[in-house]
Amino acid sequence: MTVETLSVHPRGFLTPDDARSFDGYSVANAIAVRQALSERGCSCEPYEDVFTFNRWRAQGRIVRRGQHGIALRVYVTAMRGGEDADGVIDEPRAYRIPKTSHVFCRCQTDELAPRERFTAKPDALRARLAR
Repeated sequence: MTVETLSVHPRGFLTPDDARSFDGYSVANAIAVRQALSERGCSCEPYEDVFTFNRWRAQGRIVRRGQHGIALRVYVTAMRGGEDADGVIDEPRAYRIPKTSHVFCRCQTDELAPRERFTAKPDALRARLAR
C-alpha cells in the first residue's frame, strides 16, 4: 500500500465508501498479501477482500479475536520545515516515514450486529477535541 488520502466522516471515522477505496496501489504489497493468503489456503484478493482493522470496522465488520494479520511495509508522507530556533523559515518539504501496517482478509472477520457498530457521539467528540 502506498500513501493514501482519505476523507474522514464529520464524526471522526472513515466512511464505508472510503474504507473500500485506495488512492495508491502497491504491486509489491499486493504480491506479498497474495503469497501470504495462498500459504494460509485463503482465496481472498488484495485490495478487494483485505483491509486494516479500522477499514473493516468502518465497513461494519470486526476482526475475530486472536486473528493474526499480514504485516506490510507502508510509507506515510509527512512535512518538514517551518521556523527554526534562529527564526529562519525553511521551505516545507515532504518526506516519507516507513511504518508497518497489518491487514486482515475477509475470512478473518465477522459481520457486526447493528447495535455493536461504532457511532460517535458528536458532543463527546467535540469536547475531547477541544482539550
